[in-house]
Amino acid sequence: MTEPRRRRRSGALGAGTVAAALALSGCAAIPTSGPVFQGDTVVQGYNAPGLRARGPVAGDDPLSIVQGFLTAQAAGPAGSFDVAQEFLTGKATAWDWESQVLVYDGDLDLMMDEEAVKTGRVTVTGSATVVGALDKRGVYAEDAPDGEGTVPVSFGLVRQGDGQWRIETVEDGLLLTESGFQAAFRPTRLYFPSADREVLVPDDRWFSNRTWQTSAVKETLVGPVEWLRGATASVVPEGTVLSPEAVLSEGGVVDVRLTDAISLATPEDRALLKAQLEATLFDALPLTVNLYRGEDLLSTPTSGVVLTKAGVEGNEIVAAQGEVMVLDGGVDDVVPLSPAVPLDGIAATALAQGNDARPLVVRDGTSSIVRLATRNLPEALLLTGEDLLAPSIDRFGGVWSGPGRQLGSLEVVRADLAEPGAPVVVSAPWLAGRSIQSIRVAHDGARIAVVSSDGVSTKVDVAGILRDDKDVPTGLSEPFRVGAPITSASQVVWADETTLAVLGTDRTDTAVAVHLVAVGGDTSRLPPVADAVAISAGDGERSVQVLTQDGTLFGRSRSGAVWEKRIEGVALPTYPG
Repeated sequence: MTEPRRRRRSGALGAGTVAAALALSGCAAIPTSGPVFQGDTVVQGYNAPGLRARGPVAGDDPLSIVQGFLTAQAAGPAGSFDVAQEFLTGKATAWDWESQVLVYDGDLDLMMDEEAVKTGRVTVTGSATVVGALDKRGVYAEDAPDGEGTVPVSFGLVRQGDGQWRIETVEDGLLLTESGFQAAFRPTRLYFPSADREVLVPDDRWFSNRTWQTSAVKETLVGPVEWLRGATASVVPEGTVLSPEAVLSEGGVVDVRLTDAISLATPEDRALLKAQLEATLFDALPLTVNLYRGEDLLSTPTSGVVLTKAGVEGNEIVAAQGEVMVLDGGVDDVVPLSPAVPLDGIAATALAQGNDARPLVVRDGTSSIVRLATRNLPEALLLTGEDLLAPSIDRFGGVWSGPGRQLGSLEVVRADLAEPGAPVVVSAPWLAGRSIQSIRVAHDGARIAVVSSDGVSTKVDVAGILRDDKDVPTGLSEPFRVGAPITSASQVVWADETTLAVLGTDRTDTAVAVHLVAVGGDTSRLPPVADAVAISAGDGERSVQVLTQDGTLFGRSRSGAVWEKRIEGVALPTYPG
């Protein structure tokens, strides 16, 4: 008995062909052949090239049918998936491209059993190394669902009565190369009010270029991702949806027409929704959002609380010359605080500061957190314990720490008042049994980043901070994992609204380096700095700095491509947060 012959057709394409084929959407498998046509329109956002799909050609073999189907998928979001449907039998027309988008790295090979072709039924198969997944709500997570890095791809084909091959079975969803995904989908930052309605909390999503504004408004009405729900305020009455399901944008004015349920919102809530949408839909130039109930323009108060984006308020501080000093970025020099804040008698192992250095906190050894005496606040012991975490300070003046070896909770002390509050236990059951290397609260006070290990693997997580009606933290939401390629890490800081800087190693290199981790995006690795021991970041990826073991602080060059020496003889650099 002889083995059945197998015919293989490579799925590898040149970078230019891939970008053109996938610019307007993802695909269930990468197109591997067929003509590419010049589109006659340009989709807004990222100037993605166009693709005009063609339907099946009489006499196409199964591999050609699958390849044509994939190319037609890629063109679908530019208009519709009508052409892609032409490659399917009636049984397969329920294919749902929106269910999921998988992003893969490398090449995809399609194969089929030549002998099976003679039977009138054949399966075309392949596999892909998945590096990310996008769900129906536009939430992107690194790695494949369930951690399955290599995902099989399969298409069942049947020869119809007219002798033409069509696809009878196909998995829902699309499969895209990384470049194809970047070309097809637009990163969009939604904003939601913090629980105290003071600041905007970001929530990064990815939407099709063609419909990103409509998708962004629809998702704003639905609400934030699950892990942020308890950390943000809801201002949209249940049942409020777009009517019609489209957003009209012209001349810097966006009209958002909503169903009658919006009438249940208070004027103040409508004002918050308007502010959310104006921040979300901002695209290079400021715009105005008008809210309608049907055709009736809704009024919104022009006074009251104004939502702002939380950011860094204050300068970077370091330990130098036996005291806490301010790093003057303009001249790369340190200057004393006024009055001076000496570190005599303190084994300083970490510094933290609130906005404008109120409060100013030091970890003394590993067993105590101390508030240092400044112009407005006296020295005070805040927290004691074994193996305490380097502290982080939220916008409410809460100093976060707790034991490195976890039973499932952190501790927070209100430290911006003359008399510090008592420690508050913040429940986080998902941390039980893990060892924490680093924590950092976001500037909005609604999110926290955590690096932890179970002794086998390291995880970088973000979670929402749950608070009571007095803004006292009570717990953390279930975490959302980010930075999947990272294998070990010692420190995490916020580099901007939705980007973390993590010092550690990854799957591709054991050298310690800074990794930029997008919450709702991919992880990228910066060039390593020899003997790096700590990092700091202000406002923006270019503000990330690296401290070496000998006390030299390096910053990123103007181009961001290399590290440049800033100053020597410093330790424990930190921005507010």
